[in-house]
Amino acid sequence: MVDQGTLAKEDEAIRKVLADLEHQIENMVTAGRTVERIKEELGAGYISGASSVFQSRVEDWMARYQKVTGAFEHFMQSTQGANQILNQAEEDARAHAADGIFLGLQGD
Repeated sequence: MVDQGTLAKEDEAIRKVLADLEHQIENMVTAGRTVERIKEELGAGYISGASSVFQSRVEDWMARYQKVTGAFEHFMQSTQGANQILNQAEEDARAHAADGIFLGLQGD
């Protein structure tokens, strides 16, 4: 049987995962901005055929990087949504438990 302490630890684990994901996404956004800034600086000060190829490749990389960042954001939103659904289901079960059945199943 699951006790209340285990539920609290699982909730804390989900909160930690969400915080870690949010931190990772912030780092990814910062890295993307840094690459974009460097590309712009090179574009402004380095004019040549090699510069055009370099900028084109950086733009391609940026497009793929934005897709990865978007996937991380989608994963975080999905995890948040799943957590909210689980929390709501637990609240609903508590609210609709007849004769303490839900509490009995928890081992209380």
